[in-house]
Amino acid sequence: MKKSVAALLAGAAMCLAAPLTASAQGDHIITMQGANIRAFIDDVSKVTGRTFLVDPRVRGEVTISSEQGLSPEEVFDVFANVMRVHGYTVIPTPTGEYRITLIQGAAQESPFVTGSGPEGQFATAIITLEHVDAAEAAKLIKPAMHAQGVLTGNPGGRIIVVSDFPENLRKAREIVAAMDVRKAVIEVVRLENLDPAEVEGAIRSLAGSRPPYRIAAVPGTKNLMLEGEPAELERVRKVIVQIDAQGVMQRGPVTIVPLRHSNGENLIGLLNTLLPNYEREGEPAPTVAHEPGSNTIVISATPETQRALEQTIRQIDVRRPQVLVEAIIVEVSDMAARDLGVQFALSGAQGSSVPFIGTNFTGQGRPNLLALTGAVVGSQGTAGDSGGENGTAGRLLSGEQLGELRTQAINSLTGTRGIGIGGVGRQGDVVFGAIVNALESDTDSNVLSTPFVTTLDNVPASFLVGQDIPIRTGSSLGSANQNPFQTFERREVGIKLEVLPQISTDDVIRLEIKQEVSSLNTTASAGFNDTITNQRTIEATVLVDDGEIIVLGGLIQDDEEITVDRVPVLGDVPLIGNLFKSENKSRDKTNLMVFLRPTIIRDKDDAMHLTQDRLDQMRQHDMLQSGRDYSKIDTLVKP
Repeated sequence: MKKSVAALLAGAAMCLAAPLTASAQGDHIITMQGANIRAFIDDVSKVTGRTFLVDPRVRGEVTISSEQGLSPEEVFDVFANVMRVHGYTVIPTPTGEYRITLIQGAAQESPFVTGSGPEGQFATAIITLEHVDAAEAAKLIKPAMHAQGVLTGNPGGRIIVVSDFPENLRKAREIVAAMDVRKAVIEVVRLENLDPAEVEGAIRSLAGSRPPYRIAAVPGTKNLMLEGEPAELERVRKVIVQIDAQGVMQRGPVTIVPLRHSNGENLIGLLNTLLPNYEREGEPAPTVAHEPGSNTIVISATPETQRALEQTIRQIDVRRPQVLVEAIIVEVSDMAARDLGVQFALSGAQGSSVPFIGTNFTGQGRPNLLALTGAVVGSQGTAGDSGGENGTAGRLLSGEQLGELRTQAINSLTGTRGIGIGGVGRQGDVVFGAIVNALESDTDSNVLSTPFVTTLDNVPASFLVGQDIPIRTGSSLGSANQNPFQTFERREVGIKLEVLPQISTDDVIRLEIKQEVSSLNTTASAGFNDTITNQRTIEATVLVDDGEIIVLGGLIQDDEEITVDRVPVLGDVPLIGNLFKSENKSRDKTNLMVFLRPTIIRDKDDAMHLTQDRLDQMRQHDMLQSGRDYSKIDTLVKP
């Protein structure tokens, strides 16, 4: 039985108004025929709880039919794919909303993902290559991408940036995994006549800036290592074999071997000891000579002997590693001093029968009680010189004398350290004064010195920062005190480092070390005519791993000095005797430790890294001291 027109219109209206309905299990069934796309977006927003920002260009009708219930997440996935079918895409925003816009131009706004991204949504991913050129790989991936997808690969690079739908991102990764396979092989070519380093240089000059292979000479051998595709290596190997074969035909009676790293004067002695092994009956005796100007070895012998001696030279003439040896000298000093003293004075005025009694312990940081007493009493006397006791005192001191007393008193007070408690006064014919002075001081110092020196493996080196001072070794008056003279020797005083590094297997470094820290003892030398020096020396042989720090030794020195000034007899009385003495205690504790750190420098990259590190330290120090935002050191080291 056919439905009426009214029933059909009612059903169509139902689909337009409510395209999503809930099933008995709580899932949602999508059934719609020609529904407005904006009404569909509103219903999906209610079901999924997501907020959509709809581009004004989003228009059209949607037709969907589902037989099974869908969860809210499945509804969202269907929604994203429906948008894609109609030429739109769903893009998440940083604040959590979703933008619905045209696929065209969406690549610039797509979020970055590490995997494939959510279904039906435009996303951007980075694919890293290991062996294949990025531009070449992009040519193969492009046909599998969406028409609005974006694919970027730089020539000579190893990174591809892809913006597309998730399934196309997965395709791109699968294509890269299939093609990004290492096809290069490694081959070793042994030379018989030519120097591998010279052949390497010739091949590099012919290959250009970006050859399809790599070539390297093995130091100390006659071997060349080649890396690349088999076909390309076969072509290069034929060229190398051909020029090596021509080398023996062009070899004359003399071969000149330029040295790159060794000293020819040291090498020529070794070669002369080997020459008897190459002497043949009926042939001229082989000879070798060293030309210092060009540091070359000249060999005169048969072609076979020339090749043998040249190979020996090449095995010896290799770049030797260097060792940077840093000595870290840490000296921590802790000095404490304590001073406690009591001074008093008692005297009668002019004409009085009261005797003068007093104690005065002067020294650095202590007030002068006699100067203070004289200044105070003299000032009291000048307050009125019309008569009376004060007038008598004032007439005994002139203005100039009183000024000198005041100056001495002020200087005494300004030089006082610590705390001073006391008083000065006059009672009738008696003048009295007393001062208690106390001082306690602590001084800490941390002296860090880091001398370092760089030298070749198994070559001794020394480092000195200091002075060359004269030390008297003897004196003579001569006969009848005529023609007196003294003899001296020069001695180095400062920080001195002598080291002999030897690199063994597994980058273990054997170090023969002599570390010396010396200085002038100006305090002890003040009371003598001769010079006294402080000296700390460590001589040791140690094994250290590359870049590790090892402690060589340490010295803890503890000096304590107690000085007591007292009045005889009275200063020895218990308790009361403290009023008649001054006590000073000082303690100087020094802790000196020496650490060592060797670092192996094998090539120019290692040397450049260490040099740049020290240069940056000097730049920062120069800018910090000068307050400038640039360093003058750059003007000295610029190319």
